[in-house]
Amino acid sequence: MKQELIAKRYVQSLVSVMDSESLDNTAVLFDLLSTAFGDTKFQQIMHSNDIASTVKTNLILEMAASAKSTEINNLIRLLGENGRLDLIPAIAKDLKRQIASIKRVYNGRIYSSSTIDQDSVNTIARDLGKKMDATISLQFVPSDYSGVRVVVDDLNVEIDFSKSRLNAQIVEHILKAI
Repeated sequence: MKQELIAKRYVQSLVSVMDSESLDNTAVLFDLLSTAFGDTKFQQIMHSNDIASTVKTNLILEMAASAKSTEINNLIRLLGENGRLDLIPAIAKDLKRQIASIKRVYNGRIYSSSTIDQDSVNTIARDLGKKMDATISLQFVPSDYSGVRVVVDDLNVEIDFSKSRLNAQIVEHILKAI
């Protein structure tokens, strides 16, 4: 949690100094850099006390050299000087979230035990996008959930249509009518 808060500060700085295209390119670069942190040998290098922080910083600078960006190089140097190179995956994640928020483009999932065809998924995404004033794309995920659950994490939206809840509401309505 603490890393996410620190990463958010670095991302806010990037957002304030970069245009939309540069932010997109930076997000792709940091996503690639964060995949390196998934490799156990790379993690051993980054967490080794025997390797100087300047060597670690230079390694990541070489990985990011294709970007030819002074902002990115300065950020990586700053992370290295402060011993925070391990924040790169958190920065990549938060940068994606910030770009999605700026562009109002979000990804979500639909969970259900019943198969939902792609046309229905697209219709739900379109209608939810209109309601939320955003562009939403949804992916169907088969699960054992007896109903339909729509989740868009970055918008903090969860819509739940449960068969058991619907049955309970029908029974409640009938009992009130009697």
